[in-house]
Amino acid sequence: MPMICWCQQWLCFSKKKKKVDCSIIDLDEKEDHIPPLSEDLLVYVTGRMTFGTHFDKYEQWIRLLKKVVDQKRDETREYPFRRLSVQKYRKRSIKLNPLNSLQTIHGNLIRTRTNTIFYATQMPLENLDAQVDTRIDFLALIMKDEIEIVVMLGPTRPFDGKQYVALNGMYFCEATGGILSIGSYTVETIKEEPFLVNGVHNKDISMRTLKITDKKKQSRTITHYQYTTWNEKENPPPNGYETVYELMKRVKMSQKPIMVHCTYGIGRTMLFIGLEYITSHLEIHDDWTFKDAFEKLIEKRYCSFLNAGQIGWLEVGVVYFMVRRYELEWVMYEEFNRKYLEMCQGSWGPGGYGAK
Repeated sequence: MPMICWCQQWLCFSKKKKKVDCSIIDLDEKEDHIPPLSEDLLVYVTGRMTFGTHFDKYEQWIRLLKKVVDQKRDETREYPFRRLSVQKYRKRSIKLNPLNSLQTIHGNLIRTRTNTIFYATQMPLENLDAQVDTRIDFLALIMKDEIEIVVMLGPTRPFDGKQYVALNGMYFCEATGGILSIGSYTVETIKEEPFLVNGVHNKDISMRTLKITDKKKQSRTITHYQYTTWNEKENPPPNGYETVYELMKRVKMSQKPIMVHCTYGIGRTMLFIGLEYITSHLEIHDDWTFKDAFEKLIEKRYCSFLNAGQIGWLEVGVVYFMVRRYELEWVMYEEFNRKYLEMCQGSWGPGGYGAK
């Protein structure tokens, strides 16, 4: 009898409501119509970042780190917004800004002044312990938003202090020809080719072509860049700025959102995105400092940076980007980088603080 009543809809059970995603809010004003500053003002803005003694810069980066640590991390937003299930968090202490949350995966949208859109996300999860498999959501978002490029920052087998361990959440095969089945999706590694910079193979970057196919046989081919030598809680190896600069030039060619992830979607991910985000703002605002642009950046994704050394690396990197992009005097970068490396070696601060 109950089954008959249910089929005839005689009983007053409410049907489960279809989930409705809220719009993702762009947290910045549109400024793409503003041209870059004149060369003398670009020199002024860039050179200003390099000023200060070792101790001055150390105190500045510590103050900026404190802003990250003390940040209010509110995850609430008005209906119909629904918070991401905590089972989809790789680390529950890394909260999500709900305004620009991607909503189906642990990630946030960050748009640069020149309208390059980045999705800053954590590495997908496999179905282990109390966590759910988010690789399906990850692949579904790539298909839905027609993503062309994914940037992975870090090795597939990081060193945990004792041994090299496979990452949880692998969504592709490293070897050409490998096929991985994930729910209703298959991911095939079509090819791997060298990442060339000025005709020279840069061995820090692995470049693959992946083909994602769903159950309806609809497929999408993407380019997957993996910065294999950028380890967690560390800054890139020597010449890292040039590698990131060249990689950024490649990915910015896409008119679609660019998916960027490391393990947790902070630290390395925010350094990579931050170099372009901050540079794109400082190149038009002669009244802005690095601090001003940094504070706008960390609004977009909570817990963005792990230590003062990362923030220092970011500021030096912005100087590098400005010098490289506008052909300014190299001495500004060289002297600032020298100062930073001296600080990393323990000359300033309690035991040093860079790349730790």
